[in-house]
Formats: sequence, structure tokens, C-alpha cells
Amino acid sequence: VITVSKRNEEIIKELGVSGSKVITVPNSFNNKEIFPMDKTNCRKKLGLPIEQTILLSVGNLEEVKGHKYLIDAVKILKKDYPNIRCYIIGGGSLVDFLQKRIEKFNLEDNVKLIGQLYHREIGNWINSCDLFVLPSLAESFGIVQIEAFACGKPVVATMNEGSKELISSEDYGYLCRVEDPNDLAKMIDKALRRNWD
Repeated sequence: VITVSKRNEEIIKELGVSGSKVITVPNSFNNKEIFPMDKTNCRKKLGLPIEQTILLSVGNLEEVKGHKYLIDAVKILKKDYPNIRCYIIGGGSLVDFLQKRIEKFNLEDNVKLIGQLYHREIGNWINSCDLFVLPSLAESFGIVQIEAFACGKPVVATMNEGSKELISSEDYGYLCRVEDPNDLAKMIDKALRRNWD
């Protein structure tokens, strides 16, 4: 049995599969599509504001991805970052729900739902952001996190199993509590104030 994370490997073993028959092979990414590029050039190419603070999240617009908590966190952050921009890439069943939440909090200038994109387009978006955010309730791995790392971007993610395995050091980003917009906002603020290497 091949799985993508150590936590999945543990669960498979708990189900009775012999330890010698389980191997972890982490997911990877296409380094011909995802690689470091100049942030300013990428922002110009996408028509994004050059000087604004930009957050990015990529994932299906479904409950498990936790985007409503990211929207709530941006509402909190707007007090200290009035011009913050958060772009959410993905399609799914919660498009209308999330758009209504954005409008409810008067965040139309701050949070934009970009919709589904071809994977080859994602590299420009990742390189345009200051910080990648993954507010998922659960992840077995979360490939978008290593894609962000590959572009030299720090990640703020929730303490789900996949993110805990990848963000094993604060050299890569910060973890926050699941379903907690206040803690998510706190970690985003902490990350934005840090000079990352």
C-alpha cells in the first residue's frame, strides 16, 4: 500500500495492514510550472496591485477547505491592513455562499474569488503573493503548500495532519487552530510582520 503521508501510513497500519506492506511516498509538483519568479513581474502580468499586501489560497470551494474562516480572518485583519488583498482560486459548491459572506462583511475590495484556473496558471499567482494561506479543516498532504515553498513563499495553515507534517518548523510558516478565524488572523499578522528567508 502506498500513501502520501506518515499519518495515513499509521491509519492504514491500524486497519490491520502489515507495516512492511505500507510505504509513504509524498506528493510532488511539476517544477516546470511551479518555480520562483519575480513578484512584481507576476503581479503586472496578472493585473494585481504592485504595492498591496497579497494573500493567496488555492483549493476547491468546499466546506473542508475552510475558506469561510479565511474570509472572517481578513475581516479581522482589515483593521490593521486596510488595503489587504486575498485571492482565493478554485471552484466548487460554496461559490455563492462565500461571495455572500464577502459582501456581508463589505470585503469586496479585499477578498476576490478567482474561480477555477488551469494548473499552469497557478505559478504566477503563487509568486505574486506575500503569503500563502491554507485554512483547511483536513488535509492528507496539501500539495499547494509545497508549491508555495517551491516559489519561496511562507505558508500559514491550520493544524491538520497534512500541514503539521509539512510545516515542521517555523522556518516555513505558522500553524493555527482549525476553524478559528481569530487564531488564523493572528498567525497571518505574525507572518506578514516577519522578514522571511
